[in-house]
Amino acid sequence: MPTEPGGFVFVGPHGTLRAAGASAPVMAAPGEPVADAARRALADAGPGSLVVGAVGFDPATHALTVPAACSWGERSGRGDLRPSSPARPTDRPPTAPAGVGTRWDQRAEPSAAGYAAAVATALARIDEGAFAKVVLARSLAVTAPAALDVGEVLARLAAGHPEAYAFAVDTTPRGTNDPFVASRCTNGSFVPPHRTLVGASPELLASRRGGTVVSNPLAGTVARSADPAEDARRAASLAASGKDRHEHAFVVEQVAERLAPFCRRLDVPAAPTLWATDSLWHLSTRISGELRDPAPSALHLATALHPTAAVCGSPTGEARRAIGELEAVPRGFYSGLVGWCDDAGDGEWAVTIRCAEIAGRTARLHAGAGIVAGSRPEAEVAETTAKFRPLLTALGLEAAP
Repeated sequence: MPTEPGGFVFVGPHGTLRAAGASAPVMAAPGEPVADAARRALADAGPGSLVVGAVGFDPATHALTVPAACSWGERSGRGDLRPSSPARPTDRPPTAPAGVGTRWDQRAEPSAAGYAAAVATALARIDEGAFAKVVLARSLAVTAPAALDVGEVLARLAAGHPEAYAFAVDTTPRGTNDPFVASRCTNGSFVPPHRTLVGASPELLASRRGGTVVSNPLAGTVARSADPAEDARRAASLAASGKDRHEHAFVVEQVAERLAPFCRRLDVPAAPTLWATDSLWHLSTRISGELRDPAPSALHLATALHPTAAVCGSPTGEARRAIGELEAVPRGFYSGLVGWCDDAGDGEWAVTIRCAEIAGRTARLHAGAGIVAGSRPEAEVAETTAKFRPLLTALGLEAAP
């Protein structure tokens, strides 16, 4: 589990990648694309090297390293995700979260009412023609009775969401200019608290295997029900929803448009399918393409797609400006990308959603919803509440304000 610089775990359909130790942090020069900086770092590291880590909603924020050591393993239903620990029996369920049943401090930023007001403002701007879609997020800061065990949180996420990309990344700031963590001094030296980004994202931003690229955007969401009949009704309603299909179409069109220059062939399904997670139904479209030579790396492809309309909006510039004005808390690594890329250019990058940054006893979560004409503020509050649920359950909480 990441407990040192460069610590990284990424659990995907092809197995579990574990990395430890930062032999070389990726450092981008002012104005240099982070994918170019990663390519330089890989060239310096030599054959067989990897870049791993996360890039923020603002690509200038990133925690990418060439790890000192890494290994691949199978993805199991439960196995221990800590590189240095012996495997636990796969038939043993994850241990209960510390602090279940005890009182945690929770602070919603903004409150549900404040978020609904921001959605109403966005809808008014859509009516005025300022933009067609914007994704607005809200934040939840929680403080546990005791320090959170990141390894256990990740293990519960991986076991409970086998369809997702589970991950943990060391995002501890390396300097004093980090806006998300308050500094403290010991003997005059800056000592930032250790911080880890942990989550289970259902959304693949970009993968590259040889000459093939795949992206699987999700947009259009409804909470699942424990009642099978009601759950089926909600799924059917989402599949038929004009508003949600309209929201989804923005994302698919944008992803296809951005991938097209890199591809000699691009397969874009005509209609979305339903994608189920443990707590949510999504509209999903799997887009694949055959890359032109020379093929860009997985990280170059991911950063060319980022931010998609699934996490930002459309048009991108106008939506990004609205996010800066209407969201109460900076996103940091939320709605960025997390994954890996090797020196041959292959790799896999997921969208950093359904995630939290953990530092000691505290965790900060974000959840967003796509706002288009026809959206209702109360429905978007409900959607973001449902999106908080997987992380809150893994942390040891049951409900969000």
